[in-house]
Amino acid sequence: MEGYVVDALPTRGGVVLVLDGFRKVKVNTTFPIYVITDSPERIAEHPSVLHYEQEVWRDLDGKEVDLYRFELEDMEAYNYIRRRVETVNEIPTVMSQVLHRINAYPFRKVRVGKGVEMYPEEFPKVSFATVVTEDWYGPSPKGRRFVANVNGEKLQGRIDDLDLKVDVAECFGIACQKVTASVKIRRKRAPVSVRGMIEWSLVSRTLIRELEGSTIGKVLTTNEAWVAFSRRVLIPRVVPRVEKMRTLDEIRAVDKGGLVLFPRVGCFDQVSQVDFSSMYPSLIVKYNISAETVDVCNDLETEIGHSICMRETGIVPEALRWLIKRKEELKRVDEERAEAIKWILVASFGYLGYRNSKFGKIEAYELVTYFARKTLRETMVLAREYGLEVLHGIIDSLILKGERVQEFLRSAEEMTGLRLKEDRMKWILLFPRRDGRPYPMRYMGKLESGEVKVKGLIRRNLPNVVRVFVEEAVGLAEGAESCQDLEEITKDLNLLAKKYRERILNGDPRDYVIWVKGKPLIRGVRGFYDPSRGYRGRDVYYYLDYLERERQVLIDAYHGFSGN
Repeated sequence: MEGYVVDALPTRGGVVLVLDGFRKVKVNTTFPIYVITDSPERIAEHPSVLHYEQEVWRDLDGKEVDLYRFELEDMEAYNYIRRRVETVNEIPTVMSQVLHRINAYPFRKVRVGKGVEMYPEEFPKVSFATVVTEDWYGPSPKGRRFVANVNGEKLQGRIDDLDLKVDVAECFGIACQKVTASVKIRRKRAPVSVRGMIEWSLVSRTLIRELEGSTIGKVLTTNEAWVAFSRRVLIPRVVPRVEKMRTLDEIRAVDKGGLVLFPRVGCFDQVSQVDFSSMYPSLIVKYNISAETVDVCNDLETEIGHSICMRETGIVPEALRWLIKRKEELKRVDEERAEAIKWILVASFGYLGYRNSKFGKIEAYELVTYFARKTLRETMVLAREYGLEVLHGIIDSLILKGERVQEFLRSAEEMTGLRLKEDRMKWILLFPRRDGRPYPMRYMGKLESGEVKVKGLIRRNLPNVVRVFVEEAVGLAEGAESCQDLEEITKDLNLLAKKYRERILNGDPRDYVIWVKGKPLIRGVRGFYDPSRGYRGRDVYYYLDYLERERQVLIDAYHGFSGN
């Protein structure tokens, strides 16, 4: 039998591979469990233990550890034993380890005969769908209408008319009752699409149902764990890692974030936004930053008191090097899957300092931010040497004005060893706060392609009617070819605001919905309430004031700085 592995189910004496098209085939195998014990013979008395072997692994400090690998006949025995003894190597999951053994990774094409043959990687030709049910106010698990995306095709209608059959489905609430799928994603904390979840399953060699409900950290940690597993570095359930004693002055000196500048407020013609590609992950790879490499030898010393050992590639850098390369390759062919990898890379830095991280510690986290600040400062100095004006800088990005940008980029890449990319802009608007001081996290600029790039203006927690107004207002800026042109837009902006004031006075109830942390709210005359219990009016002055604040921000920016 031949097909793509969509799921795998444990059974006595092996696993049942679920292939695309709802086909199933059993493959005989055993289930490994790694135990640290002085009495292996007692565990071997369990009727499901077929045999066991003593093995020597290393811990994260490089010390040798004796452990035993027991081969079990079924998963029930695995769950029984792990509750009673000290087990290690539980990540990658036991099902991932089994699929690795039989050569049948999730979403890879396989041929099952006397053995299992796995084909070269490609994005699987499986059917997938996302189904969302809606009430009058928006997405709702109890909604009576549905909106579905099936292999890129949009469908919608009454929930009673829904009858869908696919290999992988993301569905919530009553929609799941109307969908037939080998794998159903019923809850998801991941900020990616179904195709993104499939990509995560591919890169981590982990079944989707084992990723369902997990954070990005599980995908990241599993990739790192595969590196450790290949090196026979054991992975404990809990990493006993304690931060060394430091004074408040020492902590204040090193526990800092990325470098953020106060921008030059105003509008500027003909500028470039220069971004480091995957800056933090790239710094982790470049400087070999990992729990087992930091403060263990003095190959590379830093001014913040931490050192890095360069004698062996760290577990985290090795895992990230491959992911960085994969993201760059996917960007050329599949932006959606590249975005899924980008989320893993974004999480890689934070997990270095997370207290439950298997392969990080706070000192490693501090080193990344130290090298990021150092790199951005050195790059700013280089930019000025090329006669470029630094208008703004945010962690891994600079906004520059001047003529010699291309020469600067070549020198900066050579100096830092990191990749940079440039977005040419016809103009950029750097906003102030209400008190007139610079607002580092809010700007808007028009790319050479004609698209307007926006940061910090269109926010998720804006009322629906205000968010649509801001989106249309930003659209007006697409017609401006220079800062001077922005002043003319203020007339159209005021007309647009007048239209939306009328809409607030006579709008559809859905206009007043505000989404806060995934939950809908409406501001009524007695405060906020949950619209799922029915529409009970709105505080019209609240929405009018909200609209006016957003209009004023844009008017001040377009009109006040157009002559700069």
